[in-house]
Amino acid sequence: MIGLRKWWARRAAKMSAKAMRAEQPDPGMGADAPIRSVTQDRLKRADFAGRLAGVLSERNSREGRVFAIRGGWGFGKSSLKNLIAERLDERRQGADWLDFNPWQWGDSDAIVRELFGQIADRLGGDQSKAARGRAEALRRYGAIVSGIAKPIKAAGGNSQGISTVLTSASVIAVASAVGSDMPAVTTVAATLAGLAICMTVVGRLMVYHGRDRSGDPLDKVRGDLETRLRKLDRPLVVFVDDIDRLEPEQIRLLLRQVKANANLPNIVFVLLFQLNIVERALDPVADNDGRAFLEKIVQASFDLPVVPVAAVRRIFLEELAEVAGLYATEENGFSEIEWSTALVDCIQPRLRNLRDARRLISSVAAHLPLHGANDAFEVNILDFLVLETLRVFEPSLHGSLFRERGLLLQELGRRSQEQPKQDEAAEERLLENVPDERRAIARVTIRHLFPPLANAVGGVITTRESRAPWSAGKRICSIRHFSRYFELQTADGEMSEQRFSAFLAATETQEGLAGSIFELENEGLLPALAERLYEAAERLPTDNAAGLISVMFGIAEKLRDQHAGSQFRSPVFSMAMAVNAVLGRVPEAGRRSLVVEALRTSKSLSVAATLIQLNTKRKERFRSDFDPKLDHDSVEALKSEWLTLVRGRAAEGDGALIADPDLIFQLYRWRDYSGSLDEPRDWVARMIETDEGFMRIVVRMKQRVLSHTSGDRFTTESSRFYRDAIEDFIGIDVAWARCQAIDPSKFPESEEALRGLRNSMAAWTGLGVRRDRHTTPEGGMSSADLK
Repeated sequence: MIGLRKWWARRAAKMSAKAMRAEQPDPGMGADAPIRSVTQDRLKRADFAGRLAGVLSERNSREGRVFAIRGGWGFGKSSLKNLIAERLDERRQGADWLDFNPWQWGDSDAIVRELFGQIADRLGGDQSKAARGRAEALRRYGAIVSGIAKPIKAAGGNSQGISTVLTSASVIAVASAVGSDMPAVTTVAATLAGLAICMTVVGRLMVYHGRDRSGDPLDKVRGDLETRLRKLDRPLVVFVDDIDRLEPEQIRLLLRQVKANANLPNIVFVLLFQLNIVERALDPVADNDGRAFLEKIVQASFDLPVVPVAAVRRIFLEELAEVAGLYATEENGFSEIEWSTALVDCIQPRLRNLRDARRLISSVAAHLPLHGANDAFEVNILDFLVLETLRVFEPSLHGSLFRERGLLLQELGRRSQEQPKQDEAAEERLLENVPDERRAIARVTIRHLFPPLANAVGGVITTRESRAPWSAGKRICSIRHFSRYFELQTADGEMSEQRFSAFLAATETQEGLAGSIFELENEGLLPALAERLYEAAERLPTDNAAGLISVMFGIAEKLRDQHAGSQFRSPVFSMAMAVNAVLGRVPEAGRRSLVVEALRTSKSLSVAATLIQLNTKRKERFRSDFDPKLDHDSVEALKSEWLTLVRGRAAEGDGALIADPDLIFQLYRWRDYSGSLDEPRDWVARMIETDEGFMRIVVRMKQRVLSHTSGDRFTTESSRFYRDAIEDFIGIDVAWARCQAIDPSKFPESEEALRGLRNSMAAWTGLGVRRDRHTTPEGGMSSADLK
């Protein structure tokens, strides 16, 4: 019967451990948990665990042993412990085991009490008479060495005083009952008297039990315990994990108890800790030689097998693929070359062990859903992974990035000659909270994420053209996407990646395309769409190229009042660039008809003229990486259609051409495509025959200019007139005469423009005309600059 109970107790313990091991760890959030079974062993430590299990299973009826498994945080001590326990369960003549974690039990007294309590429970698990005797003997011994018996005995000794107080209280209650409700007072008195009697009995019991635990000599109690432990048919292995997480005083107390009880027969302590932490905790009680003190406690130490860095990286990449592989696409900024750079320069140097790798995997798994939906990802997947690396390993630096937008993005462009040194100093201040040994890798990471800062420190100016690929790639260094990484939502007026992907899907049919454009226009997202079309031109489908190009012309026409010259790219220019990219992906023979029909349908003079200009300018006049997609005949056909449209618009009686926000640009294109200045000049002459017509032309010839000077934090907006434009299309003398003849007060909505023109002409001609206080004459610009 006793043997059956032992077998059943051990079987129950093994079944419980087996069920726990069967639970698969979460590869995402919570992946920092140690492995539980050899089936999860990816570091090939199962054989090492098996050999250790053999050593720990050796029965020793004379004394116990103390072993140590040493290793740093996150290097797999708890995982190895679980593998050893699994092997102990598999061995027929193996050892029983107990997993004790002192970190869970708070103060030092609780740790010691719980240690002896759990060992006693484990030894008494089969509920046989011998097992109960061992458990009771261990509890009696533990009570003595941990000092529990003294408070119990003291409490029992005070029972006489407590009884006296309660008895006196009952007498006082009876004596004070005069004039009171006697039944109630009698009840109180009887209750107090009863408590006094009970307290005496309880006190005697406490004294008895206190004597039972502390009255006998310690040697006698220990001798009885040793006799019982020698009869164990297998040793008990007590794993004591997470010792290095305790406070120094708790470490010292725990190890004192282990040292005092290390020679109990068939009890094997296995201590798991990081060596330097435990040694420092023991220094105060070991004459600053904690290592020597520890050597007196531990009979043999096992160091964790070295984990090859290649293995950590391999496991990290495998688990990362499971978590984030869905978003590793070209549309989300993934490329093998860029990923290799990010991995080698910014991520791998921080992965010292599996705990580091799984901490990062856990953070990626937690934040990935905040940016992704289905297969659409709102940010650049590679920048996201690098930024998560900073979040995990450099949280102070990560928390500072959003506040340093101006430094990181360099939005102000060119400034003073001292700016590179100032930016470098600001970068050093940003890195101040990073420990010295990690500061170099942190600097590399910041410059990888933010090329504008790297350029600025190196004295290189970040141009608008160089920013375009960053924006197209949804990188954190782009002005548009920076906030999205931190605020986790798309800014007002911007277009999410999910919405843009839906638009791309809608372009497959003309009906879907028209419906999508209608919705986006109603939501005020056409400007954002124009920029996205430019940035993602290589992603645009060409199955419905004719409809898509026509829509792009139409978008540019709707947005034509958003002029170039701002710090952001003009929608007209963006559309022209996007159309050129799409043309490059359709057969060359069909390109001419596509653009001519798109112009005829949309009547977008500006985007057509820009497309003509891009396809005829020499590369060095625009940008070296531009590849024109229209041949000479296609350009000439587009010019011919353009002239037809502009002449028709000029002939309309409602002054449609005057309303064009790009009037000067269109007039010069008219001159260039017709080969003569006569047509546009004659048209202007007819328009300015009346004062009202002259004022409308003046307003349209006033150009908006944005400027930025060294030291300014904001761009300044002003307006100006170009001398050559006035001279080419009106004539300086004619314009001067008309300015003098017209009373500005009759045209209050155009008065400012007229006064500005008069002051500018005074500056150009040197005529002594009083200048208005609120206007500043500015010099002219050659017509070549307008082309």
